[in-house]
Amino acid sequence: MESLYFSLIDINPILQCSLCNGYLVDPYTIKECMHTFCRTCILVYFENLSPSEYKCPKCNINLQPFSDISKCLIPDRQYEDILHSLLPLLNVDEINNEKNFYEQNSLSMPKDLRLKLRLVQNLSPMRFIDKQNHVRMRSLKTKSTVSRIKKSTIPIALQIELCKKYIDPSLTIEQYPRKYLYINSQLEINHVRKYIETICQISKPYKVYLFFYDSCLSDSTPLLLIKNLLFSSNDRMKLFFSIMLIK
Repeated sequence: MESLYFSLIDINPILQCSLCNGYLVDPYTIKECMHTFCRTCILVYFENLSPSEYKCPKCNINLQPFSDISKCLIPDRQYEDILHSLLPLLNVDEINNEKNFYEQNSLSMPKDLRLKLRLVQNLSPMRFIDKQNHVRMRSLKTKSTVSRIKKSTIPIALQIELCKKYIDPSLTIEQYPRKYLYINSQLEINHVRKYIETICQISKPYKVYLFFYDSCLSDSTPLLLIKNLLFSSNDRMKLFFSIMLIK
């Protein structure tokens, strides 16, 4: 087994959220300045501010006074992929932290946490203490661990096209999403839908729907499942989206 070691001091500045000082979880980026934070952290930060007070907590740049702060943000899946590529076993620590929380507070563990614990029971924690008593990170290269993790996070090439057949003719769209995306296979249809809604600045009473030809896809459908069932012989998935009025 080959092990690679690197210091937390070297990598923390690019992997941490400056609001909570923890590793980025579900990273979201502010469009105006491209600073990235945990989704929960940045939404909580803006929760008690009025639109006129919106500023980036890192550089203090003024943000557009949208009534909905989410219009200033965009999910950064590439950053998330980089984080998990550099620290492929970081999720093991997060699962163990969650387990410790329930045990310390004498709470029953939810079903999804018990499932996660079964999946990672043979993996070693990412953090460890070296001989100099410094906290360090471990990145393991083994056939039994890393290969399995990489298989579940293989990126998917996705082509998305607007289906004008179903679009509301009264709707004006100034910006469209990129036609070709390279995204994490662990995502679901709702992640793609939210991405399109963010780029096109779509909000109620309108909503984006994704299709495979004439079949509307459920928000909870995993992209990997669609790839395996409908595009197993192709390098790229092709889906259509439409924007319609919610009735």
